[in-house]
Amino acid sequence: MTKKTGLIAIAVLVVLAVFAMFTISRMRARMMGGGEQIELMAVSADGEQISPSADVTSVTGELAKGTAAQKSGDLIVLLALNPYPPSVGQGDFDVTLLDANGQVINDASISLDLTMPAMRMPSNQPSMEFVANGQYHAAGYYTMRGWWRIEVIITRGAETQSVFFDLGL
Repeated sequence: MTKKTGLIAIAVLVVLAVFAMFTISRMRARMMGGGEQIELMAVSADGEQISPSADVTSVTGELAKGTAAQKSGDLIVLLALNPYPPSVGQGDFDVTLLDANGQVINDASISLDLTMPAMRMPSNQPSMEFVANGQYHAAGYYTMRGWWRIEVIITRGAETQSVFFDLGL
């Protein structure tokens, strides 16, 4: 190999390395939410956004910022985050359970499963405590910036169901 060929090979490797580093950093930023705030939103188990239906909004009215709602079976589930917008560290999670007529539901056991769909994370499953009037509360932790999925797991008697919310820090 000549000196010129060697220099060309080194130049090509440098260009490829810079391109690879740039591409990886862009992919990582996209997976981590890219620093963009993603508003709290109700989603399906597949991550499709769910807009509040007319029967939900007729019961809940207009929702405060940092609150999202969705219907699951005969339940209307409202999730409120405090502080909002959240940041890395501890946050409060408040769930209100209502029936289709807007009556509070006080007989549920609720837990949360906080995950980051773009990466494997250790278990992050705070249990909620019943407060009063269909309201349940838990403190949990966002361990890093990025896209979070909050699964609200509701058990009433022998029936368990989940609703999902997405959020970006």
